[in-house]
Order: sequence, then C-alpha cells, then structure tokens
Amino acid sequence: AIEVIFFGSAEAYRTGVIDPVFDELSVGDAYPGGRFDPIGLAADPAIFEELKVKELKHARLAMLGWSGCLVQYPATGKGPLVNWAEHVADPFGPTYAWS
Repeated sequence: AIEVIFFGSAEAYRTGVIDPVFDELSVGDAYPGGRFDPIGLAADPAIFEELKVKELKHARLAMLGWSGCLVQYPATGKGPLVNWAEHVADPFGPTYAWS
C-alpha cells in the first residue's frame, strides 16, 4: 500500500498534478536528459535521441521476456527454473515447443 502512495506521488509530481516540493525543481525535468544526467549522456542531442530509441527497444524486449516467464507456468505446468533445469539436463530432448 505504501508503494501506491510513493509511486502515485512521484507520477503526480512528474505530470504536474502536484507542485514540486523544492523550489529548484520544475515539472518535467525528471525525464531523461533533465536534472539527473550524472555522466552527461544528453550532452549531444543526436546521440541522446539514439539512446532514447535504444532504451525503448530494450524495454520492449524486457517486457516480452517477462511475459514469457508469466505464460510459462500455465503452458507447461512448471515454473521457469524447473523448465530451465530440464532443458539444461537434456538440451535436445523433448520440450514444450517440440513435443
């Protein structure tokens, strides 16, 4: 329940629903390239745009991988670690995809 309060407050601040707590902060500066850029990745606008596209692509791949983990139990009746252990024990044997 406390996560809902903290994350909800952070999103409300980020979108401008609530005012910033500190005077030096402004709404919208929490995005990449805003006030948090410790190693200067947003210094060159062309590279920054490329990095934003890469971040989106990697996030989408991560979501696809996570959805595979979620679907694995209903499809096989076993968890991801058990399926992985069975695959490592017999990599060319029958699996869900080949059975």
